[in-house]
Amino acid sequence: MSKHYKIAIVGVGPRGLAALESLYLAKKNSNSSKKLKVVLFEASAYPGAGQVWTPNQVKTNLSNVHERNLSNNLAGREALHFEDVFIPEFPGYKDWLASAAADYSKKDIFPSRAKLGSYLNERFNTLKEALAGSDLIEFYQEEVIKVEPSESGCIIYTKHNQPIEADDAVLTIGHQPTYDSEQLRKWSEHAEENNLKLYKDPYPVGALETDSISEETTVALRGFGLSMVDQVRALSIGFGGVFKEKEDSIKWEYIPSEKAPKQLVVFSLNGLPPAPKPVNAIIDNWFKPNEKENHSFVNAIEKAEQNTESINDASFLIEALANMTASVYLRIPEQNRKHMLSHQELSQLTLQLIKNPNTAHDLILKYDLPALEAMQHLLQMAFGQTAISLDYCLGQVWRFALGILYHDYTYLNLTDEAMVDVVRYIEASKRYSYGPPVKSLQQLIALVEAGVLNLDFVNDPKITPVENGWKLEKNNKSIIAQVMVNSVIDAPQLVAVSSPLIQHLLKDKRVDPVSYKLGLHTLEDGSIISKNGNSHQHISLLGRLAKGSIIGVDDLIECFGKPAHKWAESLIDRL
Repeated sequence: MSKHYKIAIVGVGPRGLAALESLYLAKKNSNSSKKLKVVLFEASAYPGAGQVWTPNQVKTNLSNVHERNLSNNLAGREALHFEDVFIPEFPGYKDWLASAAADYSKKDIFPSRAKLGSYLNERFNTLKEALAGSDLIEFYQEEVIKVEPSESGCIIYTKHNQPIEADDAVLTIGHQPTYDSEQLRKWSEHAEENNLKLYKDPYPVGALETDSISEETTVALRGFGLSMVDQVRALSIGFGGVFKEKEDSIKWEYIPSEKAPKQLVVFSLNGLPPAPKPVNAIIDNWFKPNEKENHSFVNAIEKAEQNTESINDASFLIEALANMTASVYLRIPEQNRKHMLSHQELSQLTLQLIKNPNTAHDLILKYDLPALEAMQHLLQMAFGQTAISLDYCLGQVWRFALGILYHDYTYLNLTDEAMVDVVRYIEASKRYSYGPPVKSLQQLIALVEAGVLNLDFVNDPKITPVENGWKLEKNNKSIIAQVMVNSVIDAPQLVAVSSPLIQHLLKDKRVDPVSYKLGLHTLEDGSIISKNGNSHQHISLLGRLAKGSIIGVDDLIECFGKPAHKWAESLIDRL
């Protein structure tokens, strides 16, 4: 009898779970007689969920993916039976909810990250329990610090254990620690010298709910995106504050508690607030491209893929997107859009807007609007209570376009130069395309109107470390914050990642970054490409740090998509 083929999965968050399920599915569908043994490594306490979706995080952390999307697209696991192994089916998200069908025509529901984490952790546990007692699975709750190729496979080193040999390894690692920026490094030294509180990592936000923050504390928050909203909720709801809906209004009211800090100061490099997703399915469908528009968009991508040597930037993508946005905008109900331009004029204006977000036009929300005013306009658009601006429309169309890209064109075999440009435009879209629930904007506006959230310094203030905190200055106003909170999550740039695992790969010179701005070069099946252009048959990478080879790396649903299946099928084929 042949020995087991040993496969290591390093990092068992959603992507590691998807890799594990895909492996067994590929095995079931193959005629390989090789027996598999899987060795799993996950440092966090909740495999399947990992650190980002941990079920024990504060309930105020919300997903920015609504249940309508999760119900339609997060499919379950079929029952798997091969050799002596039986793995039971697990329901898709919709069936797992086990509740009466929600009426998304009135309001979309955004689950907490903890709720999604419970789903993912349960899904993993049913699989692990099915294999308990067999010699087909091993689990190490440890951090991996190094993976090295060996003559016949690879060796995995953890912080505390002896080296573990495997025939194959896949790195399904998500958010990795990064080196501090110069600003954070200086702030860190200042905090240490003056015994001040600096929270460098956006998560876990529950860490903010401490005695060191009181009603008298002024807290400054660096960043104006999704993580900041989670942190603001922790600093308000987490301290006993309450948000109430106002009757006959889309606005909410904030009632502070005696314990909650009375001053939260938010700032970012451009002072632009996140744009909420439409409030319900009806308004969301205004922005949904039709079959013909999707077909035209897909054609542009496929044409580019057939002529990769002549593609050196993202023009093919943004031109197709501008064309699709123009068509969608002309279909928005007349009472909900501004004056009419021709399709060609709209397409040209949209292209200009994509290239230059501060383009000025009557159809575009002013780039330099005060932050509160901008939030109020965006909230009204999300509820369909004011004319839709072209930038808001573009952002929502981007979201649908990304759905096509992430699902069907995860691996675009373009040049480095073109991939850097594609990723640059995708990242730039996220203020809209990755927008929060309307509830988040309602809460932020309520906090501003209650005098708690201070936007006077929101647009790139001067920041000076002082003995009792950090002094923020803008437009002849100043304020001192005793606590500084970083809510900026670093982009997955390989050169900025400080984790020992990635450092060892880079020092080894066996791997080839896509570009200094992105991640590792991989093939479509996740095989890591070396400096000499060869692929490592025994070490693969799926996830954030393949950004530039793969797109859609930050999408939960796509963790269960093509890349994991391609990796598993390729591995089983090699056997």
